[in-house]
Amino acid sequence: MQLTKYTDYALRVLMYLAMQDKPDTKVQIKTISEKFGIPKNHLIKVVHHLGKENMIKTIRGKNGGIILSKAPSDIVVGQVVRKFEITLKPVNCEQPECHIQQICLLKPALFKAMEAFLTTLDQYTLADITKNQQCLRQCLLSQNTTELSES
Repeated sequence: MQLTKYTDYALRVLMYLAMQDKPDTKVQIKTISEKFGIPKNHLIKVVHHLGKENMIKTIRGKNGGIILSKAPSDIVVGQVVRKFEITLKPVNCEQPECHIQQICLLKPALFKAMEAFLTTLDQYTLADITKNQQCLRQCLLSQNTTELSES
């Protein structure tokens, strides 16, 4: 299964925030946009959704930014995917209508695969996928001259 860009961006934002030296380090959306080459307007929507899901806190004002609202070990990758994917149905047998859907064995197989995919992602937290923080920082720092953490 391929995740939508929306979900991909949400995971990147969370990973970036988890890489900060201090959990309360506020990061600007602009910084994440530059580091990952993601349009800022797209990230604003993603950040808004992450805030609504209580995965991050947004701080307004001159010294504002975003921070994780939970410990990285409390954010489960599978839950993020479930919250951000519009549909987790691997096939749509209604549009256009499929004439074999009543007897088709493909759909149950694909749904079983989807469940296995999500079950696997449920075994990983944000902390698990950012264990290599030092390597991630070095990789992102080599992309731009902007500092990884901003206050």
